[in-house]
Amino acid sequence: MKILLVQPPHWSPDGHANFDAVEELLGSSSGDVVLLPELAGSSLPRADYLARVRALAEGSGMTVVGGSHYDGPVNRGAVFDSRGTLLLEYDKVHPYGLELRSGVRPGRPSAGFELDGRRLHVLLCADLWYSGSLAGHDRLDAVLVPAFSVTRWDGPAPARELWQHMSVARAYEFMTYVAVSDWHHETTYLGHPCAGVTGFANPCPQTHAGFFTGPPDAPVSLHELDFDRLDAFRHDRGERGFRQ
Repeated sequence: MKILLVQPPHWSPDGHANFDAVEELLGSSSGDVVLLPELAGSSLPRADYLARVRALAEGSGMTVVGGSHYDGPVNRGAVFDSRGTLLLEYDKVHPYGLELRSGVRPGRPSAGFELDGRRLHVLLCADLWYSGSLAGHDRLDAVLVPAFSVTRWDGPAPARELWQHMSVARAYEFMTYVAVSDWHHETTYLGHPCAGVTGFANPCPQTHAGFFTGPPDAPVSLHELDFDRLDAFRHDRGERGFRQ
């Protein structure tokens, strides 16, 4: 399974402008899953947001994890497959900082979705920081994280390092791939800079340097999920007494 991580160079409060930019960035790219960053839909009305994610999935021929948008007081997203079928709606369970101060309320945990016989789960940004978000979800094959990583540091490096460690920890603990799509670090949200933490955590890399890859130089990066290797890794850990 091949996943495309999209890291647009700019965020707009106009959700249609963000989706237009994503369509242009993807161009003729091919893969199985497209992961958009958090708030790609900004504050689009629910019907408009769903229509844009569906159209992107049908037009690209790929399953699209549509980032999110503000559906009233809840930060919410959706997944559509290439046929335009709604596979999942998911909420942000742990809004924080700017969101809490602006009245965003916690949503409900989602059940994840299946694609080609594999189990995928979506966590919106800060939800990855709570290991309980994955409790009870056994043998997940991938965790997909739309993010908008505002930071209070002077530059993006500290937040990137924290996200890298967190992503690798979740990947290794839960024996799953973790993919994060964020906005470029020069983006701002309500005056707060983004860290640009797009990347891919692999619990079973070929070398020690492969536990985390990113952030990418290009706005669209491709990562392959080797499920045969992941299954072998899980079997080996089980044989050695490491149980999920």
